[in-house]
Amino acid sequence: MKPKALFILQACALAVFLAGVLASIATIRQNLDLRGKIRNKMETLAQLVAMKQTRDRHQAALRVFEGLSNTSPVSLASLGHATVTNALPEIRERESRNLTVGWTLRQMEVVFSEVNLSQIPGFLQAVEMQRPPWRLVECTLASSRQADGLGRAVLILEAAGKTGRQTTEGGRRTTDNKTH
Repeated sequence: MKPKALFILQACALAVFLAGVLASIATIRQNLDLRGKIRNKMETLAQLVAMKQTRDRHQAALRVFEGLSNTSPVSLASLGHATVTNALPEIRERESRNLTVGWTLRQMEVVFSEVNLSQIPGFLQAVEMQRPPWRLVECTLASSRQADGLGRAVLILEAAGKTGRQTTEGGRRTTDNKTH
């Protein structure tokens, strides 16, 4: 072979080698970019799966609540009168917010003044056994200076109920204002 042809052949081989190296570097960079995008998509997918599981739990809970014969929470005043002796609770609505179509979450403050504190667990058990149940969110107990075992109980309870139902709370009638 002639030296000029050998030189051209070596130059071509070097050019092909350098093109392969450049193509490999470009592919590695592209692979790293794609790997980051795939990782981000996998994280998004994991978040979507978690959101679906949460939604499925909420839908199952909604089906349970829809199946209840009583879709309004029981009056806290009547439960307080039935379970706690010698004390009438002061009841105030703290907050009311829409959960989903047709359902509202009501948060109530129940205050027992100078009550036998040993009766409070019975009241809480009674409200939690109702369907739909009341759920204890916050509890503050303070002992009385007048007698042992007496004190003040401030309970924050919440319950979900159907919108548009009328309930009686603490002697006053409340109506959710929702147009039908």
